[in-house]
Amino acid sequence: MSIIVTILLVCLALFVAANIFLVWASADVGSNVYVKAYCKGQTEQRCVALTFDDGPHAKNTAKVLDVLKRHEVRATFFLVGENVERHPELVARMVGEGHIVANHTLSHDAKFPLWSRIKVEDNIMACSDAIYRAAGRRARLFRPPFGVTVPAIGKAMSALGHNVIGWSIRSYDTMRRSSRKSVAKRVIKRLHPGAIILLHDRCEGAEELLEDIITQGRARGYSFVALDELLNIQVYED
Repeated sequence: MSIIVTILLVCLALFVAANIFLVWASADVGSNVYVKAYCKGQTEQRCVALTFDDGPHAKNTAKVLDVLKRHEVRATFFLVGENVERHPELVARMVGEGHIVANHTLSHDAKFPLWSRIKVEDNIMACSDAIYRAAGRRARLFRPPFGVTVPAIGKAMSALGHNVIGWSIRSYDTMRRSSRKSVAKRVIKRLHPGAIILLHDRCEGAEELLEDIITQGRARGYSFVALDELLNIQVYED
């Protein structure tokens, strides 16, 4: 093999490796390449946090809140601003019942990771404004759509002073072929101290899934706490 061919193969391998790294860095919210993300609490105690994305939902969110209230569990809701504008009463109820409300962008657009830093900031700030109008709180916690992070998002987080929240247990509750029981089983099997659990209150049967996770988790000695307690961070602007 000639030196030129060897050099070309090495360059190709480096190119492929670099692209694999960039894909991983963007797709894994816990990669911490472009922005630091909290994906797990640093504790040995059996406490975990429940988080919900994409709400509020017209019907299902209220059912989830009913279950949380019955079990006296605080959760964190990463809200889509457009949904907040449609259902501000549900956001007010969340805050009134002690839950944390957080930012999940205004529109949850699939192209969000491709936007410029300015457009990313504007979208996040618009969601923050919607939450403030509904509940009088300005969220400092942010979860990027699909858990994707890129340099523009990292720069926006630095400018806005937000904390990025990921997860250590992904429930895959959005998969239509999975029953609520099988999803609950998957979550319970993966429970660990400090876990942050990703759920979606927009999904049908979300309240049944939540009921199973809480009852089975407590049966295994786990307690459910909100993110401010688990991570010891400030969740709202002063």
